[in-house]
Amino acid sequence: MKRFLHSITTLLIGCMFSCTPDKYEVVEMGTVDMSNIKEIKLRTNHFQVLADGKAQLEFCPLLITEDGFEVHDGRVDHSLIEYYTSTGEILSKIYSTSDKSLIGQEIKVYAKIKGQDVTSNTIAFSIADPSILDTYTEITIPIVFHLVQSNNDIIEYGGEIPQERINLLLDKINNTFSGAVSQNAMGVDTKIRFKAALYDPSGNKLREPGINRIRIDEVSDAANDQYKTLLAEQKALWPHDKYLNVWLISDRNNEYTSFHSTISTQCIPRYVYPGTDLFEQPEGLALADQPTNWEPVANEIGILYKLQSIQTMVRSFMKSDNEFVNCFGFYLGLLPTWETYIFFGYPEDYCTDTQKYCGYDTEGYQNNTTQYKLVGDCFFLAENIMDDPVGVHRSISLQQSVRMRWILNNCPERSAWKSDFAFTGK
Repeated sequence: MKRFLHSITTLLIGCMFSCTPDKYEVVEMGTVDMSNIKEIKLRTNHFQVLADGKAQLEFCPLLITEDGFEVHDGRVDHSLIEYYTSTGEILSKIYSTSDKSLIGQEIKVYAKIKGQDVTSNTIAFSIADPSILDTYTEITIPIVFHLVQSNNDIIEYGGEIPQERINLLLDKINNTFSGAVSQNAMGVDTKIRFKAALYDPSGNKLREPGINRIRIDEVSDAANDQYKTLLAEQKALWPHDKYLNVWLISDRNNEYTSFHSTISTQCIPRYVYPGTDLFEQPEGLALADQPTNWEPVANEIGILYKLQSIQTMVRSFMKSDNEFVNCFGFYLGLLPTWETYIFFGYPEDYCTDTQKYCGYDTEGYQNNTTQYKLVGDCFFLAENIMDDPVGVHRSISLQQSVRMRWILNNCPERSAWKSDFAFTGK
């Protein structure tokens, strides 16, 4: 007991001499005094904005104090910052327009602090034409989720995946493709929708809309062919011209340590109808004529995704696992907008209206390693469907939409939207 009391006394005395107030770093938490600002670095969250009256472009000022410190955005009173075009027009922090006469024009903007001489650099953005969207009719793609689980997985890990969870996944996908949850400067309503199938291939009504449950003794890729043999044996390849097959496969034992990058990202378009002009195909894809005696396999006609990842949503910069909706981008012919390391160089997705970046950009804005990215004059939230794993995946750009429409119209393995069998059973 005496030894214990002696130890406590020693600890308290040590704190009295070593933990004095001058040893603590003082962190400013209140609103910054604008008179202490010596520089404004102005950026936008995009280099283009659609003239549709809904898309929003945001001005992102970074304030630098007299001492050279970057001010956290939460400490900035944005009502004290003004934005001017090069022609003298005053803009608000959020810019949106429906003025079609501006299409194709470049707008130059700078910022200044009210009542002070501090003025930012000048940045530029352009106004994009959204008119192609007016030509789109709505496409409805019948979808069936094949839930592949082992008996052990169901018994020991909380039972079967409930239908409510699948409904939520479908809601997120449709919210992303409709642009309902994003006001991105180039985000659009693709007019592509996914709807749960009501009937199986035999015309029988499904007990649960959009769900085919497959319960087996063991889920294993014994044939080492990315589950192609397993799914064929389980009769889980429903006709590709009537259904979008999505296989959510239980990999509880991590048979594939990087399921997404080795399997999910291989679910891409491969074929076109004979006679299709391949010079018009989206760049970056190796499409060929549909083989004469083609027998489809899983990764040609659907999406394979690790079941456990819809529960945990594990994300990392090492491409080990990206969010479920990202797979729909690969399925419809989109390419990643980001690269892991800077020495690989910026990626090319062949869409002129997406942000291209590397995962470890650390310039400014407090060492950019979160969902917010910095590339040149753009400081933006990584919200595109093809952004990196820590992105929020809720936006699709105009050019991405054009690319996906081409795939749906020209690839036979993406033709389920042309049939209503899944909704009528006949």
